[in-house]
Amino acid sequence: MNGSRCFLLLCLHCSALAENNSINIATDEWLNYSNKDQSGYYFSLLQRVYPNHFYHVQFMPYLRSIAMLDQQQVDIVFGGAADDFAHSNCAALPIEIDRSDMLVSPELAEHYHSPKDLIGKQVVSQLGYDWQDHLPEGVSYREYASLEQMIKLLRHKRVDAILDYREDIYHLLEQKPELAGDYVLVENVLKYSSTFCFAANPRGRYLQTRFDKTLPKLVGNGELRQLMLQTLGSDDNYPY
Repeated sequence: MNGSRCFLLLCLHCSALAENNSINIATDEWLNYSNKDQSGYYFSLLQRVYPNHFYHVQFMPYLRSIAMLDQQQVDIVFGGAADDFAHSNCAALPIEIDRSDMLVSPELAEHYHSPKDLIGKQVVSQLGYDWQDHLPEGVSYREYASLEQMIKLLRHKRVDAILDYREDIYHLLEQKPELAGDYVLVENVLKYSSTFCFAANPRGRYLQTRFDKTLPKLVGNGELRQLMLQTLGSDDNYPY
């Protein structure tokens, strides 16, 4: 009798989670991945996994979104990895290979062949990107609040290299031509896998279970690759 009652309560709890069709999301704005009009690869995948849901999206720097998820103030964060979080869970499978590009001076570009050439250099990235573990020992690494701030530092030769994403770099330089300078973009410098990450509470676990069940189907039928091609125009970052 007690076992039946517990099972009934569990079913009612799962039903309540399923009926709650509002999802709270924190994400940085990444061009063609998480655009402010809720288009891009991440939003297309979100809509495919959780159709008929309402999405309450808060755009913020990635480091702040990490804190929001760890504090269970949102349900999902885009583009994360398990070691980014202290108290949250990430999906079992990646949705992309995250590749960092690098903006440097022509002098450094001329002699650059691998990350080992950054040893002894001042390398910067945005808060929360946490590329330090992917860089060789001896690289001086710091994080700043904005890409614009870092480009100004590079222009004045106060740093040697900026690790960021090609699309975001080009977009900012187009929006603010006053930042233009004698820079060289080096592509595919560092890489790691990323996915959706979830709050460590019943709501987050429910959403993660649904995600983990749906994603292998999208990989198997080719739909995930198609989503990437449609939103990014390329499948270079496809993880399978």
